Amino acid sequence: MNDIDDSRERAALGRSPLIAAEDLAGMLGRSDVKIFDVRGTWSTPARALPEDYQAEHIQGAAFLDWTKHFIEEGVPLGLASVADDAGARDAFEALGIDEGDLVVLYDDYAHMQAGRIWLAMRHWGFDNVRVLNGGWTYWKSLNLPVTSDVPALTIGTFQPEKQDGLKIDLDVFLETYGQACLIDARGPAGYAGKPDDPRTGHIPGAISVPFSSVLDPDTGLFLDSDQIARVLDESAPTWREKPIIASCGSGYAATTILLALAGLDQPATLFDGSFAAWKQDPSRPIEQGDSTRS
Repeated sequence: MNDIDDSRERAALGRSPLIAAEDLAGMLGRSDVKIFDVRGTWSTPARALPEDYQAEHIQGAAFLDWTKHFIEEGVPLGLASVADDAGARDAFEALGIDEGDLVVLYDDYAHMQAGRIWLAMRHWGFDNVRVLNGGWTYWKSLNLPVTSDVPALTIGTFQPEKQDGLKIDLDVFLETYGQACLIDARGPAGYAGKPDDPRTGHIPGAISVPFSSVLDPDTGLFLDSDQIARVLDESAPTWREKPIIASCGSGYAATTILLALAGLDQPATLFDGSFAAWKQDPSRPIEQGDSTRS
């Protein structure tokens, strides 16, 4: 692919964090398009699903274990942050990712595992990364090419360089969240908490915008931009005026909301660690009940 074709393709993809299944289908077989299956589950126990990948996956896709790549080592999964420089470097190398590649990620879990890796790659300076809109289920519904063949990976040469503003850890969150529009992307039950467990619920001031509210329940596709804006207007009226911090249980479901916001060209930051990190200190307050509007 020459430079002119490459620039035209990037222009066609635009700044969207997503790629349509039909567009990806037209790119299969290209050496500069690296596709990764990031399927997994947060059901007990939280885990990657290599067995699903081995049975069937998108043609040309390699497996990316979201519990091992781009994640902090030696920390419980629910508290693990995005990998440090060395961990990111190892992941780019092991996955065969080069500077000029287009990386496409997909899962079957409301885009949240793919979204987490999308965020991690961008945090470490790799911008030409997209999440497959609708994920594995939508791809299958279109009868697009699948296989059980496992591609060979080369050694990747991309050199990570940290970018500020895409995620924050607990110390920065504590200093800034009071001035932000703080979105909690968990489902209503997780946000509301359990009355018999005072350490469940949400961070005071957080607004409930469930990850499912920006997805079509029938197809799994993201809603269009106007629909997503209406969801945010109704749930979090100050999202256009304040800096946005997205959170959830451990920093995964929030990336579905970040993908939706990126599609609106709306800057936002992930609170990496989210409620799991917040509740570690028993002196920090927790609220329970329905959505807080701000």
